[in-house]
Amino acid sequence: MYFLYNFFLPILLVLLSPFVVIKLLSDKVWREFFWQRFSINRSTLKTLDGKRPLWFHAASVGEVNASIKLLSEIRNRWPERRLLVSTFTPTGRKAALEKLNADVVIFLPLDLSFIVKSAIKKINPHMLILMETELWPNLIKGCGSGDIPVVIVNGRISDKSIRKYNKLKSLLKEVFQDVSLILTQSAESRERFVLLGAESEKVVTTGNIKFDMQVKKKPVEAVENWGGPIFIAGSTRDCEEEKVLSAYLKARETYTDLKLILAPRHLPRTEEVERTLSVMGNAYEKISQIKGPINSPVLLVDTLGELSSLYPYGDLVFVGGSLVPMGGQNMLEPALCEKPVLFGPHVENFREAARILMEGGGALMVENSDDLARKLVTLLEDPQLRLSMGIKAKASVEEHSGATEKTIDSLVKFLG
Repeated sequence: MYFLYNFFLPILLVLLSPFVVIKLLSDKVWREFFWQRFSINRSTLKTLDGKRPLWFHAASVGEVNASIKLLSEIRNRWPERRLLVSTFTPTGRKAALEKLNADVVIFLPLDLSFIVKSAIKKINPHMLILMETELWPNLIKGCGSGDIPVVIVNGRISDKSIRKYNKLKSLLKEVFQDVSLILTQSAESRERFVLLGAESEKVVTTGNIKFDMQVKKKPVEAVENWGGPIFIAGSTRDCEEEKVLSAYLKARETYTDLKLILAPRHLPRTEEVERTLSVMGNAYEKISQIKGPINSPVLLVDTLGELSSLYPYGDLVFVGGSLVPMGGQNMLEPALCEKPVLFGPHVENFREAARILMEGGGALMVENSDDLARKLVTLLEDPQLRLSMGIKAKASVEEHSGATEKTIDSLVKFLG
C-alpha cells in the first residue's frame, strides 16, 4: 500500500499544481513560505544546536490553541528538551509563533518520501507527536522505522473522516504499525482507530485536551465602551453569515440596542462577508480600523487571534460552522468565558463537547436562522437565565478537564 501511496501522491500533486500556482500568485504569505515545505533550512538546524528535539505537529489554528497547555506542561516537565513545532497552514504558523514557546516553528514538509527522509535526517527528532488525526504515512513510517517514537495525542476520527478512512483501511493498518501510542478524545474514537487497524493495546482514551484550554483575557477598549447587549457570532463559515445576520436583524427588532460582533473563520473571506453585510443593510466597522469609539451596530473581525479576547464581552455567543454542514467549531472557549453558547445542528466534529454543554445546561442547539432569532430574544429577555447558563457552561468544561495530565503521564515512558 505504501507503494501505491507513493505512486499516486506525486500524480495528485501534479493535478493540483494549477491551484497551487493560483494560490501562490494571490497569496503573499504562501509565496513567502512555500519553499519551506520542501526542505529544512540551516538556520533551523542551528537553532536546535545539535540536540534532538521533540517534534510536535499541529495542523492549524484550532490545534495550536488546543495544544498550548499541553506544550507548556511538556516544557515545564522536560525543560532540557528542544521543541520544534510544525504546522500546515500559514495562520497556524502565525498562531504557533505567537502562542507556543517553541524553539523552532516550521511548515510541515510535503509527505513525499525523499522530502520527509531528508527532513527527519536533518532534524533527528527524539520523538514525533501528532495532534488529533494528522496521519501522514511517509512521515510516520520514516520516524517509526528509524526507532523514533510516534504518538498521536487528542486523537479523533469524526463521522465524516471514518467514511473516508475506511477506503484507505489497508494503508492505515500499515501506517499504525509505526505508531507507538494513540491517545484518543473519546471511547468512540478509540473504537474507530482499532477498526481501522490500530493495535488495541496501543490505543488509550485519555479525554479531550481542549477541555483544559486556558482563555487569556486581553482588554479591548473600544468594545468595553460600546454598550450592549452584545451578540457574538464566532468562526462563521461560507453561506452562514447571511443566516446569522437574518437572525440578528429579527432580534434587533425587539432589542434595538443589540450589537453584533461577527468573526468569520477564514480571513480571506472578509471581502465576501463585507458584501453580505452591505447587501443586507448592516452598518459595520472593521476591528482593524478602529481607532476610537465604535459608532456602528456591527463589528467585523478581520484580524487573526482576536476572538478569544472578544468572547468575555459577549452576552450571547453563537459558534459557527454549525448552521451549515461544516461539522461545527470549538465551543469550549466561549463556555470557559461563562457565556451561554448557541450552535446549529451540524456539530459532528464537536459532538461530545456539544452534548456535554447541552446536558450541563450551558448551551442550546438551534435548528435554523429563525430558531436562532427566537432563542436570542428568549435569552435577551431573561438576564438571570443567561447568567445561569454561562456558569453552567464553564462548570461543564471544568468537570471534564484533566486530559492534559493523563497525556503527560502517557508520554513519560518516551521522554523519561
